[in-house]
Amino acid sequence: MENTKTKEIYNLLEMSKSLAAVRPYKSYELSSEAYKKSKENSLRTEEGYSLVGMAFACRAKSEINQMLDFSLRALEIFEETNDVNGKIKSLNLAGIAYFYSTMYEEALKYFLEVSDLSEQQGNDFMLSCVLNNIGEIYRESSRNDKALEYFFEALRICEKNNFSMNKASILGNIGEIYFKEKKYEESLDYYSRSHDILIEEKDLVILGDTESRLGKIYFTVKDFARAEEYYFSALNKLESVNNKYYTIDVLMNISEMLSDKEDKEAFRYCEKAMSYAEQINAKKKMCMVYRCMSEKYENKGDYKSSLEYYKKFFNINEEITASNLGNKLEILNVELKHIKENERFEKLKNRLEEEISLRNRELEKIRKANETLEKRAYEDYLTGIPNRRCINFCLNNILEEARQNDDTMVVFMIDIDHFKSYNDFWGHSKGDSCLKEVAGCIRNIQKEGRDTFGRYGGEEFVYFAKSLTYEQSLKLGNSIRHEVEKLGLYYISKGQRKAVTISIGGIAGKASFMGSVSAIMDTADRELYKAKEEGRNTTILKYIDVNI
Repeated sequence: MENTKTKEIYNLLEMSKSLAAVRPYKSYELSSEAYKKSKENSLRTEEGYSLVGMAFACRAKSEINQMLDFSLRALEIFEETNDVNGKIKSLNLAGIAYFYSTMYEEALKYFLEVSDLSEQQGNDFMLSCVLNNIGEIYRESSRNDKALEYFFEALRICEKNNFSMNKASILGNIGEIYFKEKKYEESLDYYSRSHDILIEEKDLVILGDTESRLGKIYFTVKDFARAEEYYFSALNKLESVNNKYYTIDVLMNISEMLSDKEDKEAFRYCEKAMSYAEQINAKKKMCMVYRCMSEKYENKGDYKSSLEYYKKFFNINEEITASNLGNKLEILNVELKHIKENERFEKLKNRLEEEISLRNRELEKIRKANETLEKRAYEDYLTGIPNRRCINFCLNNILEEARQNDDTMVVFMIDIDHFKSYNDFWGHSKGDSCLKEVAGCIRNIQKEGRDTFGRYGGEEFVYFAKSLTYEQSLKLGNSIRHEVEKLGLYYISKGQRKAVTISIGGIAGKASFMGSVSAIMDTADRELYKAKEEGRNTTILKYIDVNI
């Protein structure tokens, strides 16, 4: 009777293992059933292997805290029953849980114990796995030489024993390091060897991911035809098995490839990647896609949408970091449940308190860093006033508001006259000071009128205001010029002292007649050019009474 029950349990665990990668929830259900039967029949060893199966399924479901809990519970059983192979498996899974939580020092301790036990038992398969795991720790810690040392040793064992799937994984890891080091020929060689094995093994998920990486290499070396071939082959394979996680990377790679020639298509692939990332709640992928979407909208001149995605990117990034810190605390709490020795308990308790303190400090740092980054994204680094990105975004919003209210607007393009001559005479350091002083002077005027003002690039500035008549707009432009001239900045040219002045070109009138932001800026720029042609230090303002 016991043999029948044991056989039934191991059959369930075998099915669970085969389904873990493709149907992790079903895999977990089968291992849980095996665990229940083991408990009912007091089969302690089988109970341990059922917990290993549950941990393995949790790995596929990305439930890392549960994975660690089941692994440590299994380890306790295998230590009690002195089952070395069970200990090797549970220690390895515990190490992987720590690795996923970026607790590399803890992961390394478990992996080294697995390595020792595997060597003692002559278990070359697990030895190749754990050496690969150790290599991944060193790779993530940017110690590529050390990582390669472990990868090549794992590869040697795989080749000796013909462990084909392990070999494919290790070849891919080596290819990844060479790609990061820009050794593209070597990277291509190792990924291609991995690819050949995966074709034989018919593992469509890993094969699709590897083809995406091969496409990335060909794209980097500008072999666009081969890149396209691999990208779309990867896309077909991954979508055929409905693996959205790896498909996101392929879609982003295709979007990057199409950006220069087919912008609409590039946008479509990026939006599809975003949809997949949100569906499966893959936060790191969402972070990557939101940042890309922000850049794409900025390039299109849609600054409102760009800002929305930029904020999403930072919010998710903050959430990820907070979540990582939270996971570390949860991991330590799981470990705390399995500790028996008082000394180790005290040590872990201290570590837990340190992690909580670290988490609070890190969250405060993230909050401040995000504030700084957002400020930098919309503030000119030299003068401290809004930059071009911010100006375009604000102009778009103010223009929309003015149109809704049937209001008037004026937009000035401002340029410092003969700025090159000033720079040539005083040097670039004084030139920067000049930009700061001019910006400060105009900002004081802007604050009084509650208008908007920023640096557009180089020695060019933009100023806009609402609810002014043409005469009031012209008076404002001339007032700005006179205040800058009063600063008393000067340079010497051909033996003569020259005052620093500005020229202004602008557009004024009903906002509803003004057209797009780019049309407004083009008109203001043309008027500025006229002001320069008329001798500089003047204001030329075009009145708009029909659509431009």
